[in-house]
Amino acid sequence: MVTGSDIVGSWLMVDRGTDSEADRQKARARYGDDPKGFVIFAPDGWMNAIVCWGERPVLSGKPEWHSDASDDEKLRAFDTYMSYGGRWTVEDSTLETKVEFAINPGWVGSTEVRKLEMTDDGHLILRLTRAWPDGRVMNGWVRWRRAAPPAGR
Repeated sequence: MVTGSDIVGSWLMVDRGTDSEADRQKARARYGDDPKGFVIFAPDGWMNAIVCWGERPVLSGKPEWHSDASDDEKLRAFDTYMSYGGRWTVEDSTLETKVEFAINPGWVGSTEVRKLEMTDDGHLILRLTRAWPDGRVMNGWVRWRRAAPPAGR
């Protein structure tokens, strides 16, 4: 059984997948062949997760702003980036996050649920079951490894 204390810390995404080739193709279209991700589970009960296309193109215009980028560029940036955070708890190897902020405003106020699994080599797997807009059920997973502390720490 995975507990909250097992997952506290910073994790980097190793890979992700689904149980269906059609769903894998959708995920590949959204996040590419080499997606990146980072999740932090703080001991005080806060978390933040990010998954994105591995090599996202830079927006046109001034790099410190995004307001002068084209609408197509902004939509592509949104569609290739997922982030949410909030208060987390673990019970019976199930992670629940009460979402307080997210790139998709529709997630705010919801509860994101993931099944947890720790592998023998220390990886954390988060499993998600969700219905696509057409009603088909998708079973996906993301595998994480503990992030190494910065040099000198």
